[in-house]
Amino acid sequence: MAKKKWGQNFLKHQSVADSIVQAANVQKGDSTLEIGPGYGKLTQILLNQDAFVTAIEIDPKLCLKLRQKFEKEENFTLLEMDVMEMDPNNLAELMHHPAKLVANLPFNIATPLLLKLLPVRNTWQSLTIMVQLEVAERICATPESGKTYGPLSLVGTLGFEKKIVKIIPPDCFFPAPKVDSCVIHLIPRNSSLTLEEEKRFLKWSHLLFQQRRKTLINGIRMHFPEWYQNCNDILREKYGLRRPESLDFDEWMDLFISFKRSKKNKSL
Repeated sequence: MAKKKWGQNFLKHQSVADSIVQAANVQKGDSTLEIGPGYGKLTQILLNQDAFVTAIEIDPKLCLKLRQKFEKEENFTLLEMDVMEMDPNNLAELMHHPAKLVANLPFNIATPLLLKLLPVRNTWQSLTIMVQLEVAERICATPESGKTYGPLSLVGTLGFEKKIVKIIPPDCFFPAPKVDSCVIHLIPRNSSLTLEEEKRFLKWSHLLFQQRRKTLINGIRMHFPEWYQNCNDILREKYGLRRPESLDFDEWMDLFISFKRSKKNKSL
């Protein structure tokens, strides 16, 4: 039985697992990481593709079943641990490069895991993951998407080329979740920022997104008063009454460059 604290919802239908592996384009000899393999439905398909599978599972009872099921598989390695407690660099070192992350993720770790993997994303050739539909929509959102566009959308665009592959209804899982799920395919990309600058950018943009009903200028005045005082006229001329959710990713990057260049700015 699934434990709610681990956000487990197991795949019932072979066709859904097949679609995940197909979207990941898993080939013979590929190095793959599966997080939360559950009862091994997706694992079996990966092994059938002659891929090397490293699986990380937190549930001791499921680990016992997985060891029994795949004890004769030479290409299968199981780690009984919490992936969220692992150092992301150590996680990267487990894999032969380039590797593919292919997983039906527990709902409660999808967003923090993406943030955890962001600094080491170039370890991965691709990430093909099942997440809650709402999370998928936020990751892939643009300003035209409305309320789903926010800080997580900037995370997605900063680090990845992103695509929604397939929406999966609740009856494809046991126990059935209360919401739809979604398979997304992410290909790591390089930003123009250093890793430290990326961390700074995400913290900075998150602050400016906090008051969605306020104009961008009001957010800057509230959170970064020195920058506002230094560049008030330029910022008002360029952004006027625009709100944070109206800026696309390139505009956010331009604004961040302006923020960094502000000589009097000591924030962040």
